[in-house]
Amino acid sequence: MESKTGVDGPVTVIKSYTVPLDEADYFVEVYQENARIMAAQPGFLRSRLHRPLADAPEARFVHIAEWTSGTALDKATGNPEWHASLQRMFDDPGLHITSEPASYRVVVELHPS
Repeated sequence: MESKTGVDGPVTVIKSYTVPLDEADYFVEVYQENARIMAAQPGFLRSRLHRPLADAPEARFVHIAEWTSGTALDKATGNPEWHASLQRMFDDPGLHITSEPASYRVVVELHPS
């Protein structure tokens, strides 16, 4: 399978989500179904969903997932179960989500000296 990401090495997926503040807790519940499907895929390393300490009129979340390779991510995103879960999340009448997904590779890494 040719990599859509064009990367055979490790990749990080970073997605931002924005939902109305009164939908934030429900979003976290619905999001977890989708995340569990991806967590079971080969090449998945870790996923975290971040929420700011201070809320604004809209709740903003940042999802960061690490994969062993872009190829593994490409295979995982081809999973029909994941696509169905994603579609349910965005079609849910109780959620009004905006999202900006992107895949990244590390270009600078720092560690404590």
